[in-house]
Amino acid sequence: MGIAVAGSCVFLAFANLDQFAEFKGAGFEAKLKQAVTEANATIENLKSVAAPLLITTIDLLAKEGRWGGGGKTNNRDALFDKLVSLQDEIGISDQDLEIAKAQYLNIHAWDKVSDLVSSVERSGRERFSVEVKDQLGSHSYDAPPDLERLLKLIDEDSLSSSELEKLNEIKEFYRRNKL
Repeated sequence: MGIAVAGSCVFLAFANLDQFAEFKGAGFEAKLKQAVTEANATIENLKSVAAPLLITTIDLLAKEGRWGGGGKTNNRDALFDKLVSLQDEIGISDQDLEIAKAQYLNIHAWDKVSDLVSSVERSGRERFSVEVKDQLGSHSYDAPPDLERLLKLIDEDSLSSSELEKLNEIKEFYRRNKL
């Protein structure tokens, strides 16, 4: 019975660790408040290191494949989603990181629209890219293309199945990322 009482005391002590500055019992001593404070400081230091790393990685993703280079957009989007998820998990709040994320989304929205526009033009709608550029402007890290304006320029009934798939992917990208 004495073992049960001692075990219960130890359990209760560990259940309320954050309430104790020191704990002595069962042959050991722990200075808990100091350890918790040091752990919290370490976590904050890691967050301050993680934010610039996330910003740099997202910035590199946004610029990957420009001026030649290539790269698969779907892989970039999946990595971007993982980085955003990591940011949420860690709990990083940083204005520069939010700007980097917005720039990534904006430029990749433009890339997706350009791919669709090129496909429509190749399938016979001459000078469609010029028409779209006149209406929407050109690639920008500052703002995505206006989806509503794009939809007014496109006759969905005349799109091939692959073009319709690209258009649906664009719509989903805008919906998922709240553009």
